[in-house]
Amino acid sequence: MSAEDHLHELKVWLERNGGYFHPHVRLRKAPSGCSVVASESLPPDSKIVSCPFTLAITKESTLSALSVLLGSPSTTRLTSWSERQLISTYLSFHWIIGDGESSKGVLAHFPYVKSLPARDQLRTPLHFTEAELELLKGSNLYGATLDRRREWEAEFEECRGVISAVDREWADQFTWELYLTAATHLSSRAFPSTLISQNLSLTSPGVPEPILLPGVDSLNHARAEPVSWVQSYLGSGPVPDAGSCLSLILHNPIAAGAELFNNYGPKPNSELILGYGFSLPNNPDDTIVLKIGGPQGGKWEVGRGARGVDPIWDSVLAMVQPEEGAEPTYDDHLDTADALAEMVQQLMDKLPRVSVPAPDDIREDVALMIQHYVEGQREILESLVEYTETKEWHGEVPAPET
Repeated sequence: MSAEDHLHELKVWLERNGGYFHPHVRLRKAPSGCSVVASESLPPDSKIVSCPFTLAITKESTLSALSVLLGSPSTTRLTSWSERQLISTYLSFHWIIGDGESSKGVLAHFPYVKSLPARDQLRTPLHFTEAELELLKGSNLYGATLDRRREWEAEFEECRGVISAVDREWADQFTWELYLTAATHLSSRAFPSTLISQNLSLTSPGVPEPILLPGVDSLNHARAEPVSWVQSYLGSGPVPDAGSCLSLILHNPIAAGAELFNNYGPKPNSELILGYGFSLPNNPDDTIVLKIGGPQGGKWEVGRGARGVDPIWDSVLAMVQPEEGAEPTYDDHLDTADALAEMVQQLMDKLPRVSVPAPDDIREDVALMIQHYVEGQREILESLVEYTETKEWHGEVPAPET
């Protein structure tokens, strides 16, 4: 089947199981795997897609399915797995076992899994070539990528060990590439579990778990797009969630032929690239993480326009003061400005330089993502230089006593 056929199968399967797609939208093959396009103009506040809670892929549903596949002796070990391990292994088993009789009643998401983008379409840094990853050296994203690879590889080895104890042939097919692909699908498409709780909230107590909502995750991201995620309770009876679903509502009118977008929330390019595999040019939500050692040190996230820099200034100021708790002098402020400026300049000097068009061994879309990211990092650091200059030359550093 072609990619277009798989997308059509997803739509039919979702609707057959109580979900919904607006009759005037179409799913189209795209570099990201899928895009959703209006076949006719849509009025404001249109419901675009709904996913029943029964089709959501959650920690609980995947634990139940894997316990059946791997047998009750494995269940104790499965309960210690993270949400990512459970969901990624569950998705992987759709490819390992296939849509045959042996998977009936256990693996319930074949139309969804088949519609997901292939591994060669994924663009997170864990899918970069060595030459592409080398372009990130000198940036925070390079270290974050290596950390994520180590974490996910350790998870994979733990999962493979459990599978190998049950079926060696399954373990041979459960490769790192397969796990990485499934884990990337989760990182790039996950919703918070609070959306399908009885009390709909993005700020419920506790840590939300990642879940997958087939169909609702088909729309790509547009910053600040006005959307709503709305629960509907369609059923009645003794089970409170019977017939319940989550719907995506778009509040702007949509012209015929235009792509429809979801809003993943304000995210810096570092997060978009690492978790999703795309970037935004001149992203207003870009940030850089700065670390300062020592007893007064810490880690801070600073945004464009030096947003959030004041705690860093206070930390450096506390470090340069000769006497703890003393009132800072004019010279203390000057030393702080110099120290912060020097730190920022060192970070700027380390930032990679990326050219577009890219060299032959670098994919153009990857080079453009890295360029967007590095430009954002550089602009934030430049704003920090301006901040120190403002502190020093525009009256914010107290004048020396006469």
